Amino acid sequence: MTIKSPNSPVSADLSNVDISHHRKETTMTDPEPSSPPAAVADNEKRNNEGNPPQDNCSPVSSITGAGRRRQQLLAALKATDRTIDRFDRLISTAAGQERVLAVTGYLAHTLHHILSSAPWIAFQARLSLLARLRNNPKPPTNTTTSSSKSPLLALSSLMSETRFTLRLLGLFPLWTWGSQTLKHPPADKPLYILTLLQVFVNVIYQALENVGYLAQKGIVSKRFVDRWGGIDKWYIWSTRAWFGHIFFQFFVLWRGTVLRRRKQMEVEKGEGGVVGKEEKREALRKEIRAWRKSLVNNLCWAPLCLHWCFEKGIGFPEHLTGLVSFMAGAWEVWDSWVATGL
Repeated sequence: MTIKSPNSPVSADLSNVDISHHRKETTMTDPEPSSPPAAVADNEKRNNEGNPPQDNCSPVSSITGAGRRRQQLLAALKATDRTIDRFDRLISTAAGQERVLAVTGYLAHTLHHILSSAPWIAFQARLSLLARLRNNPKPPTNTTTSSSKSPLLALSSLMSETRFTLRLLGLFPLWTWGSQTLKHPPADKPLYILTLLQVFVNVIYQALENVGYLAQKGIVSKRFVDRWGGIDKWYIWSTRAWFGHIFFQFFVLWRGTVLRRRKQMEVEKGEGGVVGKEEKREALRKEIRAWRKSLVNNLCWAPLCLHWCFEKGIGFPEHLTGLVSFMAGAWEVWDSWVATGL
């Protein structure tokens, strides 16, 4: 490959033509030029042929690389800022805080039981054996700890205790729920009665839990609590009241299905144009999604709550309680997180 002059791309070829013509006209007495200009140009081209041109812009390249890294850093900071802003909006409400604390506790509980399970221990033992066979001076150690010393269980317990503390104020929103139901009752009579029953059992659940928790912390007299069965009994009856809410919720969901079918028939038969029907259909789709989410939540909590209603339980595996509890609220947590980005 010949590197041509940037000023005259064909100057080398013209010089060769002129040199050959000049050689034909010269005599023996004329001294041959020892280094014609064209030959010098050809030699320089041959010497430079195959060698890459000198990069005179290396400082510019380094500056460009630094600028690219700076842009990547700024993009990472912006993404982190957006994520933290969405998380801050999520925990800015009492419901959001409850969901985050609950998910953290449930995942910590689940992860602890995964790490202490037989398959995981066998996997660690196999890794340790492979390390010894390879003469690894530092084979992996068994990181599984006992339940009394597990940091994950400690984190799960901390999240649970924090939620107990925050629920000490839970009677106030229950009062508001009952008040709004009485002031603006649902049009459907069965749904109205079911809602009042749910408010009633939730008040019992929250009141019993608060007394038991305060007695456990030494704030309420234990003598008073022991006179009525002790702290454990108060917690069990509190859980039974909570199971009452779950029991009534199945009837609420059933009644919601009946009312929704009526709405669908009214939408198909009603007037108002295509736009009006489409808006009603969209509202029904959102209602169906909320209904399904509530059903999943209730189906997950029902066996757990029934298990906790008895002193010896009903045989529900302890290592699955955290996972099922997480599944009960995972859908709602995801919707809450998506809502922060809107």
